[in-house]
Amino acid sequence: MYAVYQIKKSDKSVLDKMLADEIIGRQAVTQKDGSSFGLENDKLVLLYEGSEEGNRRLKELFGTEVTALDKKKAEEIYAKIKEEESQAEDGMGFLFG
Repeated sequence: MYAVYQIKKSDKSVLDKMLADEIIGRQAVTQKDGSSFGLENDKLVLLYEGSEEGNRRLKELFGTEVTALDKKKAEEIYAKIKEEESQAEDGMGFLFG
């Protein structure tokens, strides 16, 4: 499962706390600049990929610092991030293939 959140750049230290958590830290949490996805310049996008338990814990512990994006925007951002990752993988395959 995945979830897409936004967080203020000034609260970036929260990301370090998330990754230090014993459950959340074992999941995939990707950060991107929010302005690349049409968000305000002071926002970061956090893509969470992992277990339902980890996502519940993320919301419980950091729900006041992070804001879940609406479903449509989350799907749009998820697709863009996956496309970027795919292009990067293709490029590496070209270089080393």
